[in-house]
Amino acid sequence: MHYVGIDLHRDFFVAVAQDQTGTEVLKKRYENSIVSVEELVNEFETPPMVVVEATRNWMWFIQALQKRGCSVQLAHPFRTKAIAYARIKTDSIDAKTLCDLLRAGLIPQAYIAPSETLDNREIGRARISLVHDQTMLKNRIHAIVIKENLKFEGTDMFGIKGKEWITTQKLTTGARDVIGVYLEQLEKLQESIFKVEALIKQRSSSIPEVKLLQTIPGFGTTTAFLLAAEVGNVQRFTTAKKFASYFGMVPRLSQSGNHAYYGRITKLGNPYVRWLLVQAAHRYYRMDKEAKRFVDRLSYRTGKKKAIVALARKMSVIVYSVLKENRSYEKRTKQALKVCPVIIPENQLTS
Repeated sequence: MHYVGIDLHRDFFVAVAQDQTGTEVLKKRYENSIVSVEELVNEFETPPMVVVEATRNWMWFIQALQKRGCSVQLAHPFRTKAIAYARIKTDSIDAKTLCDLLRAGLIPQAYIAPSETLDNREIGRARISLVHDQTMLKNRIHAIVIKENLKFEGTDMFGIKGKEWITTQKLTTGARDVIGVYLEQLEKLQESIFKVEALIKQRSSSIPEVKLLQTIPGFGTTTAFLLAAEVGNVQRFTTAKKFASYFGMVPRLSQSGNHAYYGRITKLGNPYVRWLLVQAAHRYYRMDKEAKRFVDRLSYRTGKKKAIVALARKMSVIVYSVLKENRSYEKRTKQALKVCPVIIPENQLTS
């Protein structure tokens, strides 16, 4: 058996290989391509065990190695302390360190999602990005309207009546031209969002986790799809606390002796899940009296933003319970905010 450590970059990767005794048998730099992956694997009689540090472009590389029979591990960059704290860092040293850790069985592994889940994540993240761009454009138009000392009295300035109102206002030439450009971009963005949402609805019908998550208050089809894609295999989490911690929904802790100091949430891990849970918490706050009472009570001490995050933390436990037990959720009227979901059998789910 041979062990290979890979330091992967955008345009190239450096490979260091060792045998079972730790003797170095290969150190080479390759250009990023499928041909280079095949060349690396062909250096060995049997497919080696490979470790790659998680970077932005690891997906194609790991899939190429797996197709050629290699056993692949993905190293968590924040937990690979031998690399993170090294005084001298080069590509070959990083690759050798990964190879040493792999041979010793000390790789802090990151989750490798299946290709279908990665595809769903790509679609979901595209939708999130487009929505953020849409919000940015709307904010720019709002800023121009405010500069012109105008105020729209309706509820949606970007609806039919709102757009008609904008066209009838006396604006300076520059403001009118810029708003026209922004409105054209906004219309194109909305068309793109509609196309992505159509893809999400099409794929959601074949994902059972989406149907389960839709039973949680504040979760629509889009939110459920995005969350199911980002979470992946929930069975890898043994407790709800570890689930919340993985997505950075737990407070920072500094403990010394008998004193423990708690701070803001860590914000480590997947930022998309945190964003989704907070958005769902805002909807749950508006939909449910108990949720509103919980947030309002906590707001007096911490402020509304932190209270919403606390509600999102509770919703993460609900999400974990629903996915872990593979059963639907139904709110208990008096105990909704104690995170005590009522579990009903899967065969009682309505279509």
